[in-house]
Amino acid sequence: MNKFDRVISILILLQTKKIITASNIAERFEISLRTVYRDINTLKNSGIPIIGDPGIGYSIMEGYRLPPVMFNEGEALSLLTAEKFMANITDNETQQHYSAAMTKIKAVLRSSEKEALDILDDSIAITPYKFEEHKPYLQELFKSIAGRQLIQISYSKADGTASERTIEPIGCYHQANNWYLVAFCQLKNDYRTFKMNRIQKLISLDKTFSRSHINLQDYLENQTNSKQKESQVVEVLFDYSIVEHADRRKYYFGLIEEERQENAVRMKFWGSPIELMARWLIPFTNKVTILQPQALQDRIQELSKELYEHYHLSAVVNEK
Repeated sequence: MNKFDRVISILILLQTKKIITASNIAERFEISLRTVYRDINTLKNSGIPIIGDPGIGYSIMEGYRLPPVMFNEGEALSLLTAEKFMANITDNETQQHYSAAMTKIKAVLRSSEKEALDILDDSIAITPYKFEEHKPYLQELFKSIAGRQLIQISYSKADGTASERTIEPIGCYHQANNWYLVAFCQLKNDYRTFKMNRIQKLISLDKTFSRSHINLQDYLENQTNSKQKESQVVEVLFDYSIVEHADRRKYYFGLIEEERQENAVRMKFWGSPIELMARWLIPFTNKVTILQPQALQDRIQELSKELYEHYHLSAVVNEK
């Protein structure tokens, strides 16, 4: 990126945040702090009312706005792609807001860029791998998070029972075609993750909360680290007759090593919980041998016993 484009990009970045540090700018544009200071001085000398100093951070004086900016073709095409994703992972209200924003963006594009967008609009499709009913709560939820408003929800738990909760929303994330809400639950006095499609009703209350909470990214990182600690190395011997079936999911379960032997393939995994591994391996019956850990062997034995008792009881009932 040349200096002119970089300086303009820094100006746009300064308008997106209340305050931003020199180190953040340096990291974003992969430049040195010394270069950041020079670019900031360039903007100041051109009349941009920038407030702040090195070591504190920079912001633009309230009331200043950059005139409309032209998007380049790459930026416009990226926004079009994002619009396709938005249509599949958000509620109708959020989709409508994004489409309205895209209409405004298209209005400032050059004719050649508009033509490229028209062609790609019919040439890009994002197909969800499964259908999910998107509850119309996202916009209301986003506003509550930004305004630190208390939320009251009616939540359907995994066992089907209903629960009424008053929560302090922290953030939400999208994973595996599902939206999740992370919040501090006043009922449990602890942090909880709620699956959005189980929320039957959501009401933003006219009350705010002042309690300081963990950052969403830190919370998700802590959850990931916690799950990794619960995981352990798993070694499995697969008979050659079913290796092709194991190959389809081996990376999903955290394959870290593979060795072909005379009549079998030894695979080593790490990162997947024992329960998940057991339920994946049990359909392979006697074509797999668990080398380690013992806990996985024990769990597969328990599941096998449950299967036997289930079908044995069914056979007895049918005979009667």
